[in-house]
Amino acid sequence: MPNFKILAVFISLLFFPFEQIAGQGEADSLLHLLRSSRKQEKILVLHQLTRHFTSSNGTLALKYANDAISLAEELNMPEEKATAMKNRGNVYFYMGSYRLAEESYLEAIEIFELTGNLDGAAKVYNNMGVINSRLGYYEKSLQYYQQSINIKETLGDKRGIAATANNIGEIYKFKGDYQNALLSYQKSHELKKELDDKQGMANSLNNLGEIYSLWNDYEKAIDFYLEANSIFSDLGNLQSISVSYHNIGELYHKLENYDLAKRNYLKALETQTELGDRGGMVHSLKNLGSIYIKTNELDAAQQSFLEALTIAQELEDKTGIASILNYFGRLNTIQKDYKAAINKFNQSLSINKELGNPYGIANNHNSLGKVYLQLNNYPMALSHYYACLEIADTLKIINIVQNTYEGIAGTYQEIGNYEKALYNYAIFQEIKDSLLTAQKHNQIAELETKYQAEQKEKEIKLKDIELEKNATEIKQRKFQRNALLLGISLVFLLALAIYRSYIQKQRANIILSDQKAEIEEKNLEITDSIRYAKIIQNALLPHPEFIKELFPDSFIFYRPKDIVSGDFYWFAESGQYKYVTAVDATGHGVPGAFISLLGFNLLNTIFKEYKNIGAAEFLNQLNIGFSERMFKTFEKEALRDSMDLAICRIDKDNKQLEYAGAYNPLWIARNGEMIIQKADKLSIGSFTEYPDRQYTPHKIQLEKGDMIYLFSDGYADQFGGPRSKKFMYKQLKALLLENYQKDTLTQENILDQNFKAWRGDQEQIDDILIIGIRIT
Repeated sequence: MPNFKILAVFISLLFFPFEQIAGQGEADSLLHLLRSSRKQEKILVLHQLTRHFTSSNGTLALKYANDAISLAEELNMPEEKATAMKNRGNVYFYMGSYRLAEESYLEAIEIFELTGNLDGAAKVYNNMGVINSRLGYYEKSLQYYQQSINIKETLGDKRGIAATANNIGEIYKFKGDYQNALLSYQKSHELKKELDDKQGMANSLNNLGEIYSLWNDYEKAIDFYLEANSIFSDLGNLQSISVSYHNIGELYHKLENYDLAKRNYLKALETQTELGDRGGMVHSLKNLGSIYIKTNELDAAQQSFLEALTIAQELEDKTGIASILNYFGRLNTIQKDYKAAINKFNQSLSINKELGNPYGIANNHNSLGKVYLQLNNYPMALSHYYACLEIADTLKIINIVQNTYEGIAGTYQEIGNYEKALYNYAIFQEIKDSLLTAQKHNQIAELETKYQAEQKEKEIKLKDIELEKNATEIKQRKFQRNALLLGISLVFLLALAIYRSYIQKQRANIILSDQKAEIEEKNLEITDSIRYAKIIQNALLPHPEFIKELFPDSFIFYRPKDIVSGDFYWFAESGQYKYVTAVDATGHGVPGAFISLLGFNLLNTIFKEYKNIGAAEFLNQLNIGFSERMFKTFEKEALRDSMDLAICRIDKDNKQLEYAGAYNPLWIARNGEMIIQKADKLSIGSFTEYPDRQYTPHKIQLEKGDMIYLFSDGYADQFGGPRSKKFMYKQLKALLLENYQKDTLTQENILDQNFKAWRGDQEQIDDILIIGIRIT
């Protein structure tokens, strides 16, 4: 009886009883053990102390992790050292130092694989996936998760496979690929069911419910939430129960029953506060603020958003920060502070683009469309509305599609183009009609549920029955519920709503199918435009004959990931000086290509204005010029694009090289060794943030036969090989040293063959550029 389940989930979650869970610290006993243990035993205690303090005292946890590493090295216990490295990575992760966490994890993986501890390696690969997800590197995250699953399948670790499959589902959900997210969650759920992992099953069911909620299929969403809640109820898991409250609150929110939405959000927040679940608090406070906007409680909305933003910033939760900034922009719009609203929306859009969050990007464009419409800036309004529509239609986010068509219609009406206004309004109305009747029925049912809730509150005061479990358990209160008559009425209303919703959704699907065909045609046009852009970009690159004239014995290994590239190379000559640079612009594809065009222009401009300019001063001028152009409108908060590069000025008369680098180093192969000149850790584009920092010049006397290498990070970061690992700089250095004495054409071919063999059938994850120059 699915409809009775729908009724039950709404009623049961309004008054869900839960246990108080308490835990006791073990620090004192562990410290006592540390003082009294022998050295080999101390390592195990240090591991436990690190784990104990990981989330509560990062500084102390790091001390214990480093002590464990030192002791493991002293006792020559590599596996214990790897475990300590992994634990240290976990500490850095909790502290938000993701780069340092990644370094520790990579060292741990290397040791685990050398010692044959595949289980340890699989767990750390999973952690690497989590880190790259937080950093917004979703392709890398998926690669690491896949490595973890591959090992776990070899070991037959079904529990580990289930956990990582769930993580993969989270990545697909965040990318807006809901179909693949659904498949990953289903795989995770089936394995957890096979293992009888109740907690894991309930979590997967909640995730499945969230996907159907995003698709506006509320019947299936409620069904999954109900099943999850039933398991959570049996387990008495407070944190999971708070998730159920939150999910039900979101459903009421979508159905515009703000009173019940607020009630469930507040119950979720109360539980999260009790548990110290700050990540959950961010979501509940943010959604409460949205409810307060709807109910015109603007002061309460601002307070909720401020609390949420404070916590999100402390947690370095970029996704949460972007979402809250968008809500803040909506609040500013209502307050008619349009300048502040646009600033907030653009900050949010910048973060969402950095993270690759299509749902967030669609919301940002929709919000910007609305504010520009109010400012009578119709071209900007339409630009943002159509950008939103392209994403929302692809993701099948019907509510956003509906709202966007309404905004487009309103814009054309203000312009006076009534034909287009009528056309878009008709689409808006068609989609609205497909949802409206179902919503009315749901609202009636929800009013009845609200009445039921008020009656139950009165009954609770009269029918409180306390049940003693045992001396160590906390008392629970359960209330007798008698809602059969009301339940039958609600079942009838909900069944009617579901039937009406099904019929009307078919009409919406026909409209969306036509729109999909139109979008596919537009995508073909866009692809053709991008291919033409590739021709333009290739025309800007230095001609091969010019490069051979400057450096006769040289090669360029250049492999863009997409049609156009973010990596590029630049050569020039002025008097006795020859210039060469390898540039890695933010991202790849179209965004990276736009950054590369700006980089080309700036390099040429600086070269013309400053004759015989040194390498370091070249980077200083490039940093200033790039920052001024990228951040001139919204300053440094608006855009996070940058370039990493290495540049050399070679004095051909004196054979002296001057190098400067922004993150990218210089390598010189000489006499069987690789000379490595490290770069400054300062990207091009950081001038507005660090105006006083300058790039460091490095001068090197060249010798005949020296082989100079400049490169981006694409080759070293490529996943492949038998275990789907990164190639890494260590292997790249060995490959170049092994072959640097061969002619440059052979070196290029070896790099190409090795890359194809390493990558296999895996996707290329980034643009690749390696420049090799022999000094003759």
